[in-house]
Amino acid sequence: MDNISYKDVEPGDKTAQKAIVTALLFLMGRAMPAIAQKDEEVKKEIDQWEEGFSFLFEILPDGPYLAMEKKDGMLQFVGMERINADLIISVKNIDSAFKMFTTQISSHNAYAQHRMSIQGENDKAMQLIRCLNIVQFLLFPGFLSKRILKRQPEMSMQRWLTRLYAYLVAVPLGRS
Repeated sequence: MDNISYKDVEPGDKTAQKAIVTALLFLMGRAMPAIAQKDEEVKKEIDQWEEGFSFLFEILPDGPYLAMEKKDGMLQFVGMERINADLIISVKNIDSAFKMFTTQISSHNAYAQHRMSIQGENDKAMQLIRCLNIVQFLLFPGFLSKRILKRQPEMSMQRWLTRLYAYLVAVPLGRS
């Protein structure tokens, strides 16, 4: 029998997971400003934020990141770099982020399992989570969004048009 030393076992490479999470964060960063302008529920939540309010999603220990800010009354995609933000949502590691963004676990379950933490005002974090639930609902097909949302929002004709706009204009062209 071979003598196995577990200290010699290297952790698996997370390059593919990190690339997928980075792409999905970029997708959300491009789509969320457009959805925030077109969806009444998201717009209502964001209108409550003060001008200059910013938030950051970070995957610990070293990214990827998603930074956004409310500027001129609208939500704007700042970029994929770490910024000093008013609200920071930190996901513990790339494995947890991968499970969240590939609908293997919902954000509320990830929070309950201590896979993510929040730095900032809890009421703003809850508003942001409500917005993200609608964004995910519009970006993901129904069979996936059912797995991550406790309650499915109503899919009105306006939301179908918003989904179409996000797919055809906001994400590919970066317009909101």
